[in-house]
Amino acid sequence: MVPALLFLLVAGGVCGWVYYRREFHVRARPLLLAARLGAVAGVTALIWNPIVSTAPADAPPEHFVVLDASASMSANAPDGVPLWDSAVARAGRWAEGGARLLSAGATVVAIDPDSLATVSPSAVRSVLGEAVAVAAEAGASEITLITDRRVSDPVAITRTARQLGVGVSVDSLHAPGPNLGLARLEVPPTSESGVQIRGRVDVQGTSREDSVTVTVHVDGRATHALRLVAPEQGGFSTAEFALGALAAGSHRVSARLEAQDAFPLDDERTAVVEVDPEETGVLLVSFAPDWEPRFMLTVLDQVTGLPVRGYLRAGPGNFLPMMAAGVAEAVDQAGLERLLRRAEVVVAMGVDGASLQFLERATARARGLIVFPSDGAGAALAGVAAGAPLSGEWYLHEAPPSPIAAETDRLLDLPPLSAVLPLVDDGGGEALSVRLGGAGEPEAALVLRDEGRRRVAAVLARGFWRWAFRDGAPREHYRRLWAAVGGWILSEGPIAGGPGVRPSVPVLGLGTPVRWRGRGYEGEEISLSVTDSVGVPAIDTVTVVPPGALFTTPPLPPGRYQYTVAASDTAVGTFEVEPFTGEMLHRALDPAELAVPAGERGPSARRGRPLRTWPWPYLLVIGLLCAEWIGRRRAGLR
Repeated sequence: MVPALLFLLVAGGVCGWVYYRREFHVRARPLLLAARLGAVAGVTALIWNPIVSTAPADAPPEHFVVLDASASMSANAPDGVPLWDSAVARAGRWAEGGARLLSAGATVVAIDPDSLATVSPSAVRSVLGEAVAVAAEAGASEITLITDRRVSDPVAITRTARQLGVGVSVDSLHAPGPNLGLARLEVPPTSESGVQIRGRVDVQGTSREDSVTVTVHVDGRATHALRLVAPEQGGFSTAEFALGALAAGSHRVSARLEAQDAFPLDDERTAVVEVDPEETGVLLVSFAPDWEPRFMLTVLDQVTGLPVRGYLRAGPGNFLPMMAAGVAEAVDQAGLERLLRRAEVVVAMGVDGASLQFLERATARARGLIVFPSDGAGAALAGVAAGAPLSGEWYLHEAPPSPIAAETDRLLDLPPLSAVLPLVDDGGGEALSVRLGGAGEPEAALVLRDEGRRRVAAVLARGFWRWAFRDGAPREHYRRLWAAVGGWILSEGPIAGGPGVRPSVPVLGLGTPVRWRGRGYEGEEISLSVTDSVGVPAIDTVTVVPPGALFTTPPLPPGRYQYTVAASDTAVGTFEVEPFTGEMLHRALDPAELAVPAGERGPSARRGRPLRTWPWPYLLVIGLLCAEWIGRRRAGLR
């Protein structure tokens, strides 16, 4: 209280000094000052937030009962009766004794005793601290928690109760029967065709049996029946399995605990494995194959740490994969375009006027481009204007200041380059320059351009592969150069798995908002439609992808969903919300850890409601401010 009084005195002194020293003298000055002081006093009181009581001294204490509506309350007791039935019966008895009821689920809701049957335990976690605060601010002096004591915020419960001066007690339910849960299902999110996929399951909890069986399914087909030793009290039991080599595509892997226990919502887990996913970190395509792709692909694979693929054009509409890509099948032009649209960084070699339109369309949303044009028309893909190639041997001249200057200031005594495309309009961004025969006017060999939404490197000379062809310093210079270019391109923002609008993960937890990534669509309006497994619409919205390319939609019930995104192009996909909740895998707290006895409620423990919960202080402050404003205008003050 002392800090509040000091603040009020200082603020009142400042208000008096302003009116009597800084303002013009007007007859209504005392009334205007009183209005301002009253408003300051009201704001100070709201900050202080004292308890205000209107109940007579002999009135019974206000009693609130908080019903824990989390999913674990649906577990079965040893006699087979759900804990929730017992909790509802107890809440009804408390209500008959005059207690007011609150339900603590996803939100805190007041319950009418006659509508108790409509409440269900569906929240993902037991968060009761907010319910204690709501009850205290509604005038409670005593709060009873009806819970299984598997709560996520025990410290918040006791701290809030002591701060707000209320007592908390626990109406404990019976302990549930033995329960086992699949604490974890681990499989790699991506893999390559021909590679064996390994996974692991962890079982946690208690059981009356000595062993337990976990069944693993791939795309709905049972593949493994794992026999595990039942874990000790609260411990873990682990088993590993191998799925073998799966075909290219998306595969749903699920593990189910084959046991009858107290809580079925933690008996199954789901994951998705993408074999040879179309999303590629770096995609290299050469329209005029030479030695460059062989060395470039290897370097980018080593220095970026991203999935890398490479394709060489072997004829009209036919592109063969490079061996380093780990992909066995060739693709046509439509398939290549689909891969280019999903790539984070595109390296396009041998680009000419014939391939320009196709590449402009396919790489419109790529985060980075490294372009090796073969003529002036192809250089337009990188946003630079260049002339016809100049023949001869071109030696490095210098490395001008650039984002990669630290790695290119020592590129000396290297084999010459060839077929340099001279810049027609020097727009800046030059990172390497060369001179014909080591003399004459310099020409740009590498130009770096930052377009804001993406970064582009235009390689205007040919023959860099000659550096990598030689052991020692030339090969190291080659690696350092393209590592620096790749690092510059990828240094702005996180990797999002390639352009496109899709959920951030293929399997979401129960009650989790759907988090979407829209890389490449920032600032663009999209239409998003989500339907469940039987075609019932779950989400139908139009939104603009914000900067950062991340946005969310509300949580969805458990199930499998299909989404359609309509923008400048259309994309479809699937995701799943699993029903798993790990509440029953947490230890039930001792009632004493949640209780706050009446003697520990602190000095603020008195019956009533905090000032902030009453409407009249706000109305009074607003009224005084309006009165002062009107009075000042009528008196001629600003």
